[in-house]
This record gives sequence, structure tokens and C-alpha cells, in this order.
Amino acid sequence: MIITNKRYSGVLIFIILLSFHLNAADLTIPKMELITRSDIGPSTPVLLTRGKVDLKIGGGYKLGGSLILGFDSADLGYSNADITDYDDTSENLATYLSNQTYLQFQSAQVTIRDLFSTPTDLTYFTGISDVLCSGDDFPDIFGSVPVSTRYRGYLYFPDNEFDGIHTINGTGLKLSTTFGSERIISSAFIYEDGYLGNGYFSSDIRTLFNFDKIKMESFIGATFPASSYGLYRGGMLFYYNPGTKGEFFAQIGVPQWNPAENFTIERMFFLFEPRIKMNPVTIILTLFWHPGYYLQETTSDMGSADVHINFMIGEPEISTFSGGLEGSVTFDSSAVSNQFGVKVSPYLSAITSGVIWNIMLNTELFPYSLSDMFEGVISVKAEF
Repeated sequence: MIITNKRYSGVLIFIILLSFHLNAADLTIPKMELITRSDIGPSTPVLLTRGKVDLKIGGGYKLGGSLILGFDSADLGYSNADITDYDDTSENLATYLSNQTYLQFQSAQVTIRDLFSTPTDLTYFTGISDVLCSGDDFPDIFGSVPVSTRYRGYLYFPDNEFDGIHTINGTGLKLSTTFGSERIISSAFIYEDGYLGNGYFSSDIRTLFNFDKIKMESFIGATFPASSYGLYRGGMLFYYNPGTKGEFFAQIGVPQWNPAENFTIERMFFLFEPRIKMNPVTIILTLFWHPGYYLQETTSDMGSADVHINFMIGEPEISTFSGGLEGSVTFDSSAVSNQFGVKVSPYLSAITSGVIWNIMLNTELFPYSLSDMFEGVISVKAEF
């Protein structure tokens, strides 16, 4: 069989390389998350569980390679169902197949470290790679305290799972260097874009600055041939911690800009989050404008904005238990009616043996509907 897809060719190359270093291979689970939602009302509750698991096979520092297999299912309830119950229409069959929990290829990479005896690494990658301006790279790369916002991902945005401003996805090369500094790292990517498909090529440049009180990240990128003049993107992350009384976190960017079209605010992604600490309570105010374009696609959130406040008791970084009350006011300019929504959510978080638990009760105050007013959420995220 001839493999024509470049991504599968990359996997084959990686497996061949890895076969020579089996004794040095490591097996880890970098991500495991289960989130169960259920409407609580007069009718019998129906549970919907989203599951995401990544299995990583790595070659250690010497090989500098890794292969990630996993699954991402929006509803694990389909995993034990019979396919004959869903083959009545093509839409039901597609939903059934898209929610199966077979291990699938996620990404692979091989790195040449210290290229030409310089603090530079060259990585060949295929699949999902770096997440830009999420904040997660600061503790992962520099060992800093967590800086990213809690208000992100499937827990709050089940339709789009906003996490960072852009994610690298495709087949290509990454060149990274620290310039000999322990506080700076820059990367340049060139790859065939996995979101747009064969024949579309993207390039991105990003830089992270890690200082004691200030942390910053910025990136710019372009895609060709797309539109009449190409597609462009860019953004920045800013974190400031002046002391023990407060912090400030911000993400500002444009996930996709098409010069052939008028630039509107729907192209923007911005999140501002001041955090005020008044022991034992921390007040976190989040202002988030939903981008109309994300990961090279239009979103269903175009014209939406949130004002979110979190009264948190305890410190998740050092406390076993924390919790509090969250509240959101949402605005959707594209809605014909009920453009405003109000929701409050008491929650409890716990960290036990490397597992982060979140239990929430989402209460929709406006628009009012007793049958759809309450939603219970249980999130379990393993940290390995």
C-alpha cells in the first residue's frame, strides 16, 4: 500500500526511527479529562460525558521524539451503543462514528537538539503542535507559577473550546532558540496547514519572555494561497504580578484576518482578567470577546461577549480544596431574541492524588425557564 497523505508518511517515518530506540522509550498520559453534564429538572436527567485522553510514547531526551495517540469524544455514551441503532439516517450515523473512542493519531515529532552546537533545536512535526498564547508554556518551559485563565476550554465553551489564540496544526518544521538566555525562547514554524488541507501552507513566529513579575508572549502568522491576499493572524499574552495582592492577565489578538474583506471587531479575540486577592477570597473579573473566526474557521459565537466574575475561596495551587461562586452576564448580538443571559454557578474544586475535581451547578437566571434552569457539571482532570 502506498501512503500518499503527508501526515501518515510522517507517522511512518517516526515509527521507523523509534523502533531503533525502544529501550529508551517512555509511555505517559499527558492529558486525561472527563466532563459530565446533566440538566436537572422535572424530567429524567440525561447524562452527557465528554472524554479526551492522550497517550504519549516518547524517546526521552536523547531521541527527542514523541508520538501521541488518543481520542476526543463529545459524548462517550455512544461508545457502548450498537451502530444499527443509528444507521437510519446519514446524520445519525455520522454522529455515532464521530463519537467513537478508538485510539487515533494526534501528533508526532522528532527533534534535533543543540543544532550546530548552538542553543537551537530543529523539530519535524505532524499533527497538533503548539498552542499559542494560552499561558500553559510558562510553567511547562520555565517552571513558573500557573498564569493562564480558568475561563477557557470545554468546561465553559463546549461549542468552540477556546484555549489560546491559535494552535499550530499540520506537517512541517519548527526552529526554536533561547539565544543563550534562560528567560527567552523564540520559535519559527513552516508547515502545510492541517485546518485548511492539502496545498495550503502556513508560517508562524512566536516569542516568550519570562521575567519575575512580567510574562509575555507574542506571535504573527500567515497562510498562502488563501483568499486573494492570503490569511493573517497575530496576538499577544500579558501577565503581571506586582506582589501578593493582585494579578493581571490579558490575551489580545486576531485569530484570522482576510485583507480582501472589511476588518470588523468580529475578527478580534480579547480577554482581560484582573485578579484581586483578599485572603481568603480572590475576586477574578473576566471580560471576554468571542472571536468570530478561530482555528481557521468561522464560529457560532460571532458577536458574543461575556462578563464573568469568580469569587474564589482558597488557592488551587496550594490548597486541597477551593470553591466559591461564579456569575456570568453574556451578550449575543446575533440572537433574534434574548440577547442577554445571566448565569450563576456555585462550585467546589479538589485536588486528590494528581486528579483535579470540579463540581458545578450552573443556574440560568435569565432567560427564565424552570425546566432548563439547572445544569450539573462534574469535571475530572488527571495530572500525570
